[in-house]
Amino acid sequence: MTRQEAKTYKDTKHVKFGEHLIFDAYGCNPKKLNDPKLCVKVMKDICKMGGMHELCEPFITEASSNETLGGKDPGGYSGFLIIQESHISVHTFVKRGFVTVDVYSCKAFQSEGVVEYLKKAFGSKDEQVIKIERGLKYPVNNIYK
Repeated sequence: MTRQEAKTYKDTKHVKFGEHLIFDAYGCNPKKLNDPKLCVKVMKDICKMGGMHELCEPFITEASSNETLGGKDPGGYSGFLIIQESHISVHTFVKRGFVTVDVYSCKAFQSEGVVEYLKKAFGSKDEQVIKIERGLKYPVNNIYK
């Protein structure tokens, strides 16, 4: 970064770039966790709920156990939806009754509604929710031409 570029960045106004919702749920219904079509539906529904925009179809794959390799994952499904605003991901751990979902968006969304939706979608008994504000020094205007 040149001296002029550094000055431009330092002197610009900043805003929050986006929001990151991290949802971990326990005691989930194993049939729901083992349903790749449900995982795809969940990602698409969250996208619609937030007024977000899909850039491609969701990707879902079966993830086999990594326990024999020293890991903690007994297997499940992993899915990813790339959206104009960032991404939505789902990872299920069927034999542990656990799901983790990330929703990262530069567009504000109603995280409480998403959390309630996810609880019902996976039939969870207990949840942990973390909300993070991301990119707190995001420039209001372009700093490069």
